[in-house]
Amino acid sequence: MAIIFNIKITAAELGASLGLKVQGDGTQVISNIGSLDYNYSNILKFSSKTHESYLNGIVIGGDELKAETHLISENPRLDFCRALDFLLNSKAFKQDFGKSNINSSAFISSSAIVEDSVTIGANTIVEHNVVIHKGTIIGENCIIRANSVIGAQGFGFEKNEAGKWFRFPHLGGVIIGNDVEIGALNSVCIGALDDTIIGNGVKTDNLVHIAHNCKIGNNCILTACTELSGGVTLGDNVWMGPNSSTMQKIIISDDVVVGVGSTVTKSVDKGNVVAGSPAKIIRRG
Repeated sequence: MAIIFNIKITAAELGASLGLKVQGDGTQVISNIGSLDYNYSNILKFSSKTHESYLNGIVIGGDELKAETHLISENPRLDFCRALDFLLNSKAFKQDFGKSNINSSAFISSSAIVEDSVTIGANTIVEHNVVIHKGTIIGENCIIRANSVIGAQGFGFEKNEAGKWFRFPHLGGVIIGNDVEIGALNSVCIGALDDTIIGNGVKTDNLVHIAHNCKIGNNCILTACTELSGGVTLGDNVWMGPNSSTMQKIIISDDVVVGVGSTVTKSVDKGNVVAGSPAKIIRRG
């Protein structure tokens, strides 16, 4: 997916529209939107934390931030949401997901909804009433079971000054590898700025929820009613027990087993078995 700007908007113009003071090069023209992983000029991003290192690009952040162009904010995440809302309402950019590419050997149920700009690989099966949103990439030999939704907006909100919730528009995609089975009534959300990624050989049971920006390694098992919060990373060969859930942005390393009904609040090292709420180590790898 590419973000293509069709209106030139400078950092200074964006800052003025949001009522934010601008330090540094206010003449920078916004040419892309991304996360802090992309440390280049002309990219709009935000940081809710103070960084010792210098950040390139147009960064919405607290007053101690060191950046090429800095939009000073008391609430960077909220002001980034406001910035995206301003750019979307101004029709300043569009998302280009490319052309649809559905292999002729794939089976798509007549009741499924597959939007434009979707890639589906050879021998993949999409069952009844599945919804696949634009920009989704699905590999070969996959099965998407009935009534699942792939590529919907993630759940991201920030409270504004009036106490009302302000949506964080998610701009990423979903990438699913080969030999993946997605159970019935699953939801897999797009990433906020980067992609949600599901590795090769992953199997999910019914009623699984995979939130924005999750990265799931190869050959993982997610049993019934597993919930992965935003930004969770699973290594390879992870087993998530029924009704298990996670805090956001934690890392569950390779070969971990998570017990039935567990709530994982902290990252888990390789090979450990954890269970309980909050989950604790019951066997070390």
